[in-house]
Amino acid sequence: MMFERLTKPLFDPLPLLLGCALIFSGFSAMAETPDFSDLSMRIRQQADSVDRLQEALGRHHIELVEPLYGLARIQLSANRFEEAKASADRALQIVRWTEGLESERQFPYLELIVEIEMARGAWDNVEDKLKHYTALLGKKYHGDAQTRLGHMLWLADTHTQGALADTSERRAYHLMQATRVSEIAVQYTQIRRLTPTPVYPELLFAVARAYDMENAGIRERGSVSYRLREIAPGTNILEERKVAIAKRYQFGREKLLMMRDAIRESEHFDDEAVLASEIYLAAWSAKYEAIADFSAALDRIDKFARQRGLNHEQVNRVLQQINQVPSNRLELNLGILEQSVQASGD
Repeated sequence: MMFERLTKPLFDPLPLLLGCALIFSGFSAMAETPDFSDLSMRIRQQADSVDRLQEALGRHHIELVEPLYGLARIQLSANRFEEAKASADRALQIVRWTEGLESERQFPYLELIVEIEMARGAWDNVEDKLKHYTALLGKKYHGDAQTRLGHMLWLADTHTQGALADTSERRAYHLMQATRVSEIAVQYTQIRRLTPTPVYPELLFAVARAYDMENAGIRERGSVSYRLREIAPGTNILEERKVAIAKRYQFGREKLLMMRDAIRESEHFDDEAVLASEIYLAAWSAKYEAIADFSAALDRIDKFARQRGLNHEQVNRVLQQINQVPSNRLELNLGILEQSVQASGD
């Protein structure tokens, strides 16, 4: 058990450092093989539905967009990329023609088109569409603040995927954009006084993750490291590698501390979420082998567990569950402590 000695003096932290770092390491999940025969039947059924609706309402009626979106989704699942793009493009054009070029209703269709381009590896098209998406999220945005934050999260996450899958020439660009968009989203949340909402911890976690991915690029050296360490574009003046990594470690840790404090103060989260946020902080310090910060995190977990009457098994179960979550996703409400309380009451 990684935290089986939480309430005892920590004489040898390295085993815990190695184990806790798994939380931010990520893993590769096996992709499920789609049932193409079933998908083909669903595509025919959905296409027939679109055709019938078109005959009844006309080719450019707004009620066509959702069935077209559903058709594009199924086509994408079947790897019919050209068909999927045609369906999604048509839905997008109907929205723009009906509700205007700056309508906030177009975002799901733009996101689907980007997803299709990514799936078929058309990264030049992805870059162009992400720049357009970013512009629409700026001064041209007409939707509500919380929905805007959701789009920001999607944009940051898409740049994160681009850093993993796009060409090496654009990897540093994606990494820096993921960090920039996440930081702007945090500031926007603060300005709009939305920090008590559940999305705020997700944004703070996204920033920490973005800094961690930048550090991974810096460690690899080469052109990506060069661009990430350049003081300003075109200056050819670089930060020392250790300094650049240490700085991003601190930036990420600050965001995770802010995340924990936001969770404590929000009515949307319970004790388990607070405990999980402390475990994420411990994992962050463990990954960077920051012994003092890691020991402090263990002390806080120990203190919190004592105050709330939690035992080692409960803490371990939360930790183990977090270890099963992909490193690009924040998981706070696991239901483990609630299950423990119910079991003890039976």
